[in-house]
Amino acid sequence: MTERVAERVRRLLHENPELEIRFTEAITRDSYYQGPVVLFLHPTHQALVDELRAESR
Repeated sequence: MTERVAERVRRLLHENPELEIRFTEAITRDSYYQGPVVLFLHPTHQALVDELRAESR
């Protein structure tokens, strides 16, 4: 996972912990797509999202 994606995910979840995240293999591992209400990530980022959400509880 690139640091660029990891840092972006950290920042977005810090700003909006309730952000909806969908995992899809249509997104490459080193990129992301932020729609108006959904953040699309490659499934390899699932562990990071789980970790960040657990920390915010």
